[in-house]
Amino acid sequence: MKKFSTKAIVSLSVLVALQVILTRFCSFSAWNVRIGFGFTALVIAAIFHGPVAAALVGGLGDLIGAIAFPTGSYFPGFTLTQVLMGLSFGLALYRKPLRAREANAGDPKGAHSADGVMDADLSAILHAALPLPLRATFAVLFNQLVLSLLMNTLWISMLYGSSFAGLLATRVMQAAITAPIQIAVVLTLAGVLRRRDVQQVLAA
Repeated sequence: MKKFSTKAIVSLSVLVALQVILTRFCSFSAWNVRIGFGFTALVIAAIFHGPVAAALVGGLGDLIGAIAFPTGSYFPGFTLTQVLMGLSFGLALYRKPLRAREANAGDPKGAHSADGVMDADLSAILHAALPLPLRATFAVLFNQLVLSLLMNTLWISMLYGSSFAGLLATRVMQAAITAPIQIAVVLTLAGVLRRRDVQQVLAA
């Protein structure tokens, strides 16, 4: 089971609060296009803490936001979407800290511990196979096309009894506009937050 240090728990709590604030109060709507920046909290959690942590931030942020600042009926499908978004960002962006990789190199058991399977092994495979711009692009496209466009449209259809095909047609523009914005933001955040001096100050 994934274990978090006290510093990591505090950091993740702040990111959950940030996700709630950015999602509920820093979203912009025009016609049927809604652009929000709550995903940045997931990206930060993914870079510093990995897939499991980013998934927790996404799930808890959506649940707490729905309870504290409801905008309609709560539907668990949207929480699942946020969990999966955090997971995908974590797999694409997380890289085990250098000190931890060095420790594991001298400790075969640590290198293959159950705690590190999702946070290290899968991410390491992606890091070795693809450069950061491609990983970030794939994560954003997966989140936008599969999770937001398809899954969230399905949840909206189920929740309000609307036509899935009709909703899908109106939400395609949102995905087309949001995806390049998210790719640019993710690459910018990753470039800044992965710097060694920033990692030393902020990483758990």
